[in-house]
Formats: sequence, structure tokens, C-alpha cells
Amino acid sequence: MISPTPYQATVLSVPENWNLLMAGGRGGGKSTGALLLVLRHVEKYGDKARPLIVRETHKAITELEEQLDGFLSVAYGKGVRHNRAEHTFRLPNGAMIECGQLDGPNAYKKYQGRSFTLLIVDEFGLLADRRWVDLLKSNLRGAEGIPLREVRTANPGGPLHALIHQNFIARQLAWHPYELDGETWVNCPSTLIDNPHLDHEDYKRRLRAACGNDDELFRAWINGDWNIARGAFFGGTLDEKVHMLPVAWPYPITKEWRSYLAMDWGSSAPSVTYVCVKAPGDIGPFPRNSLILIDELATVEPNDPNEGLRWPPGKLAEAITEMCGRWGANTYGVGDDAAGLQDTLLEVLRELGVDLRRPQKQRVAGWAAMRQLLHNAKERNGLPGMWITARCKYFWQTVPFIQRDPSRPEDVLTTGPDHAADAARYAVMEQQGTSGQINTPRNPLRHIDPRSYLPQHYPTNPRPGSEFGFHQR
Repeated sequence: MISPTPYQATVLSVPENWNLLMAGGRGGGKSTGALLLVLRHVEKYGDKARPLIVRETHKAITELEEQLDGFLSVAYGKGVRHNRAEHTFRLPNGAMIECGQLDGPNAYKKYQGRSFTLLIVDEFGLLADRRWVDLLKSNLRGAEGIPLREVRTANPGGPLHALIHQNFIARQLAWHPYELDGETWVNCPSTLIDNPHLDHEDYKRRLRAACGNDDELFRAWINGDWNIARGAFFGGTLDEKVHMLPVAWPYPITKEWRSYLAMDWGSSAPSVTYVCVKAPGDIGPFPRNSLILIDELATVEPNDPNEGLRWPPGKLAEAITEMCGRWGANTYGVGDDAAGLQDTLLEVLRELGVDLRRPQKQRVAGWAAMRQLLHNAKERNGLPGMWITARCKYFWQTVPFIQRDPSRPEDVLTTGPDHAADAARYAVMEQQGTSGQINTPRNPLRHIDPRSYLPQHYPTNPRPGSEFGFHQR
């Protein structure tokens, strides 16, 4: 007899025509709960049922397949035909279940043009690219009367952490239905305490070992709190209450502020450009040479932080110039180069009035310098710090969620949305390597009086302090 836990029983009680996101801490019984949904589906709809279960790697789906084999043997006995070569189960009632790997276009081709009635995406957050899951949704087809459904399981962390938090976790309270892309979803979180079959203390010890020294990620896996996982790489360093400045910037960007641009180019991936300034040290609460990211241009799909808008260089240059014009900022700085055009990207942008040179790209040194600036700002130790305004929405959407590379802990996981972080790192390396004017512009933008862009209640030469809403410790 297969008995669900109270958490799994609650999952089974959700109406079948609603999609499920089973997201939370590790060890809560989410994957087993998803298999129980499969068992109910095949028993209820018989020969019309065609569930598909996918995971990113062959090894991971094989483990889940063996667990499913045990469940089906209990439920149907020797009448189950398990073809391990094809990863399929044929049941006595005519239903067929398929398990498979989904890690890219070659894997997706195996499912293209076929029909399934229930799609289970286990460990959705570990996928490097969500597009193959989106394509699989078009394979949900079935006879009239069968509710077509998608179920995703996920733990905090991983390449799709930011996407899951933005599109699912932050949208609605747990167990309350909400609309997403024309479909109804329900968030079904669980934690370790929801699973009575585990030795909780032993499991916690194993989780801590898997996390290394990443206390933020450990707490997220234990408590199922997706906000706690924010800053797995910048954990303990990046804090919205300290480092986020208001949308309205009260200080005119004069020559003394030494403005410049920092860009991370992308086409199919997002392109991110920041208006950066180095504080002169005699205006406002920022120590001399502090770095502030004032504004942001991010060409990113609203529902996918890893997907770019594919802007051509001309459109990008026009938007960057317009952004600089709003602030009276310089249109020169640093940006990574890209081949594939008749001329390099930077040459094309330079002809269009945006004069960028290649940044320093030392990844590890750049991350260390960025962490030090953030630390200085948090500690208010009088050394140059780093702040980011609330205008930089893509920064705050993605950078706090960035995970460590498990094979190289001093670097970030590059399969996640690291585009804003890279642009910020270029800005930091430029701040670290220069003491005066950032670059000599070939096509400088004519400065516009920045006072015309300030709210009326801001003085043009404000006194240092917190009267403009900057967060204080």
C-alpha cells in the first residue's frame, strides 16, 4: 500500500486542471508527490493516459525511473512492462508512462510531434534553459475529458532560481491559484519537516556538507525560503536595505562625478548597460571614488531573465544615447566585444556615438573587488563603496540570486542570468583601475542640464545626509 504524507495528500487535493509548482526546501517529498500524481492519473484515465516525466540528466531521470518502478510494482504487480532501454512503462490498463532526459534541442527532438496528457518536470530549477520545457507544453494533447496538466518541482538555487522566484514564488501566496500566461498555477511548497520518512538531523548534516560554506543556500534548502537564497554568491555582502538607492538621484552628474558606461553585450542573451559614476567625495554621503550604478538599460524578455530581445547595434546605441541624455552622462566607457558582425560590435557602436573599449575581464579578481566595495558600503568604514539605484531593476532581479559555481566557488554559475552581474563587474574593474577621467570620448554627448530632470523638491546642491531616502544602518 502506498500512503501519501499529509503534504502529498494536500497536493493530490488540488484540482487536476490547475498546474502545480512544487517548490520549497530539500527533502520535503516533492518528487515522490509528483510520482503519486502520475499514479493517480494513469489509474483514473487508463489507456488514454500518457504521462511524461523529464529531468535534465540521464543519471537523475534513471534514479526517478527506478523509484517509479517500485511504486508501479506495488500498485499493479507483475502486469507492468518496464522497458529500461526506452525508459517506458506499459500498464495492464493500457496506460503508458515515459521518462526522459531534457537538456537541449537533441533531447527535445525525441518528443517533438508526440502527445502527452501529463508533463512532470522534476528539478526544474536545475535546467540551464527553460525553452525546451516551454516547447514541451505544446505536446500536451489528449482526448476530451482528460485535464492536461504540467507539474514542476524545484528547490532554491540553480540556474533558474531568479526566473522561478519572479514568475511563480513572488506572484501569489502558497496554495492560492493565480494566472500565468493564460493558465492557472498553484504554488505547493514543502520543507524537511513535511517528510516523516527522513531522519531529519542526518539529512541536515548531509545538506550542510553539500552546501560547503554557503550558509545562505543551506538555510534556503532547510526552510524553503527562496528569499534566503538570495545572494548565495554575494551572501552576507549584498543587502537591498543598504545598497539600494531610491529611483530619484538627487545630485547633478557634473564633471566631478566622472560618469561612464559599462556594458555586457548580448543578442539572444540580454544586453545590459549601466550609467556609472565615481563619487568625488565632497558631495553626498559617499566616500571618494565610490561607485554608483545610476541607471540601467536591459534588453531582456519580461518573463525570462536569460532571454534577450535581439536588438541590433543601431537600436541599442540609440537607447544608450537616450539614457545618457536623461542624465547628462558621458557616452563612453567599457563594454565587452562581440564578433559576428562585419565590424566588431564596439566599432559599430563607436560610429553611432557610443564609444566603448574592452573591459578588464579578470573574473575572480573582479568578483572579489565587487564584494569588497559592497562590504565597504555595508560597514560604512570610510572606504570607497558600491551602491545601485532602484532604477536598475534587472540588477536587483538577478544579481542577488546568483549562485556559486560548485566546481569553482570563487566564481559565479555562468548558466544562470549573470548578465547584469558581468556588466557591474566591468564597472567595478574600471572603477578600480582609473583615478580620473575614464576614457577620452571620440563622440562625446553634449551635456544637458541635469537639473531639468530632477524632481522639483530636490535641491541642486543637497547637503550630505539621509534626507533623500538613502538607507541608513
